[in-house]
Amino acid sequence: MTVRTNMLLLACAALSLGAGPAAAQQPMDLKQVLEQALKYNTDVRNAALDQEAARHKVGETRADGLPQLSASADLKTNLSLATQLLPGEMIGRPGAQVPVQFGSKYNATVSGQVNQILYDQRFLTGLQAAKRSEELYALLHLQTEEQVMYEVAGTYYKILDLKAQEASVDSQLASMAELERITKLQVQNQYKLKLDLQRVQVNRQNAVTRRDGFSLQAEQQLNYLKVLMGTPLSEEVQLVQPAFLSVAAPAPSRDTLYEQRTDIQVLHEQIALQDLNIRATRAGYMPTLSAYGNLGWQAQRNEFDLFDAGGSWFKNSAIGATLSIPLFDGGRKQHQIAQQKVVRLQYQADLEHAQSALAMEERNAIAALNNSWRTVEAQAGNLVLAEDVYQQTNSLYTEGIAPLTDLLDADQALSDSRTSYHSATLNYKLAELDLLKAQGKLKTLVQ
Repeated sequence: MTVRTNMLLLACAALSLGAGPAAAQQPMDLKQVLEQALKYNTDVRNAALDQEAARHKVGETRADGLPQLSASADLKTNLSLATQLLPGEMIGRPGAQVPVQFGSKYNATVSGQVNQILYDQRFLTGLQAAKRSEELYALLHLQTEEQVMYEVAGTYYKILDLKAQEASVDSQLASMAELERITKLQVQNQYKLKLDLQRVQVNRQNAVTRRDGFSLQAEQQLNYLKVLMGTPLSEEVQLVQPAFLSVAAPAPSRDTLYEQRTDIQVLHEQIALQDLNIRATRAGYMPTLSAYGNLGWQAQRNEFDLFDAGGSWFKNSAIGATLSIPLFDGGRKQHQIAQQKVVRLQYQADLEHAQSALAMEERNAIAALNNSWRTVEAQAGNLVLAEDVYQQTNSLYTEGIAPLTDLLDADQALSDSRTSYHSATLNYKLAELDLLKAQGKLKTLVQ
């Protein structure tokens, strides 16, 4: 940057955001605004809750592999006992069918059972998938944070630019107020026509309207920033307002960093998770082995004295193992695997497209940043010239050499130059933001 440009940047400090409210109680800089947004923004909080739910999903899946204990109790009253016919030969009545009732009126059973998976490949693969899903939701949480940071930082810069524009117009209004005062005196002394005074007043009113427009836009952007920060609209938010949006020549970099983007990492995780889903479905062809054991007591009474002391309860217990071997399912799992492979191919296609698109985005962001910097330098030079032209024209007008029209034209040119310069610095900051996003480095804003 040239010495002349450096001097210009220092001069612009008096015309920019230094005119912010002096009574700000708790001014926040960009880092503080971002930190609050990351803490209270609704989208970020929901993404954190999704991550928490994924963590509990891992615990749920793991629980399937632990011993499963259950207990049960059953109390039954037989209003009428079932009757069966027995051959009469059993009781000395050959050739007859003798009706006999078995059982008792009251039956009670208390039992407990334990089951334990010994081998189930679907469970093992499902547990891996649940853990991988937790990692995916962690990346989605980070991705949401980056999206919110990008939106918050862009809005923050727009507010500072609007405040800078407002301050520039205020500076212009101060000069025009003095010009209007002098012109009034000249009209009273008949050195100037009333038409000259009216021209000054029209220009001043146009400047007031332009300043009010900047003020309204700044207020609207601040309200949007509050929404992004999770702050009630009724709460006052004051921003730290630097003298001007600091800009510096971009550092040349040939490193390709788009592979660090969370978008790429999310797609890699989705592909890995889909591979586990395919493995889990294929594991359905594998046999499963589980063990079980149960223990129970049973009581039978014709009178309801099941819980009287001294009554008999009959114990029963068993242990065993179950081996299940899938033989044929009509090709269900085969078609499920085919569908899951199609989904994986879609994720792979998305990854390849994202890699190309993000590489293009990074290159375009670098080009835009360099172009924005050249525009900043050009507008800085224009602003210096506009300042010189205005000062010289103002001196000539004061001496009565230059007409009022020249002074008003020079004033408007200076106002336009200030607007163009501030717009150029805003575009440069937004281009910086785009490059950080393209390279996956938005987190550096809060470091």
